Amino acid sequence: MSEMKSEMKAVILCAGEGTRLRPLTFSRPKHLLPVAGTPLLGRALDTIREAGIREVALIVGHQAEAVQRYVGDGAAWDIEATYIVQGQPLGLAHAVNCARDFVGDSPFIVFLGDNLLEIGIEGFVNEFTEKRPEAALMLREVTNPQDFGVAVLAEDGSVQRLVEKPPDPPSNLAIVGVYAFTSSVFEAIGSIQPSARGEYEITDAIQWLIENGRRVEATILGGFWEDAGEPVALLRANRLYLDRIEARVDGDVGEACRLSGIFQLGAGSRIRNTVITGPCFIGENCVLQDAIIGPHVSLGDGCQVRSSRIEDAVIQAGGRIENLPGGRVRSVLGQQVGVVGDGHDSSPLHLILGDMAQIRLM
Repeated sequence: MSEMKSEMKAVILCAGEGTRLRPLTFSRPKHLLPVAGTPLLGRALDTIREAGIREVALIVGHQAEAVQRYVGDGAAWDIEATYIVQGQPLGLAHAVNCARDFVGDSPFIVFLGDNLLEIGIEGFVNEFTEKRPEAALMLREVTNPQDFGVAVLAEDGSVQRLVEKPPDPPSNLAIVGVYAFTSSVFEAIGSIQPSARGEYEITDAIQWLIENGRRVEATILGGFWEDAGEPVALLRANRLYLDRIEARVDGDVGEACRLSGIFQLGAGSRIRNTVITGPCFIGENCVLQDAIIGPHVSLGDGCQVRSSRIEDAVIQAGGRIENLPGGRVRSVLGQQVGVVGDGHDSSPLHLILGDMAQIRLM
């Protein structure tokens, strides 16, 4: 391992309120919402650990206590976790600047806590430590670059300029929420002004580096990339991860069940007279009776599904679905949500419900 890589730290940004995911985020930070049974932040920490980084600062704000309860001291990921509060939501560059004392003179990764990457960042980190630029971006080719910040590359592959959500995009290379910096980025952040929306933009800080002769490199991302910032993206990410799970059955499957495809069944879960079409994730201590499940369903621990059909859905821990023969499709339910039908409605329901919501169809 190079000296620069051994010094590498990571800063995970997880202070946002997740307004596009309401009502799911009224009682929980968006970074703790699960896909295929694992919270978004857990997957981010897995990615950081797999890149060989052990010192991690989490920038927290909205419901910071919930993040701290989940991560603790970081031992579950073999990292050392430090918590830094961003007092006001003044932009990504402001959030990065909050970690200035933690970073010191070390090179570091900035990772948006709701980013999901198939391939991870180890190659990106290795390239950064080998080439030693002032900053590096991870980019991804997209078909709708007008919806993203995009990068324009020079002939040598370095970043020439950045443009935020251009109506006439100069490239199709979207900026993924993964960055690498040396401590020079703090000079850049101190030199920029708030944008029109009143925030300190990380793209403006990187552009300052470029305009002041500092080299900024880019890596083109392979595999999938999801910014799970809204329900449709959360469901899409759930499908992507479920498509890649390995079979594991720790629960009790009754003789009258019909099973196909890949699925995981947690310990203590019981399935009776149920059809499962994988890929599916079923947590621990769930009860499925007279149900049709899948494909692309994730059920958290302690869920109960009776006389109902569920497809393409994320149902978090403690969910109760009963007497819905028409089923639930393309739905995300918070923790301890109950949806009870009358057993006659044949039309599928599409629902986004926050924690503790209770619905009874009459």
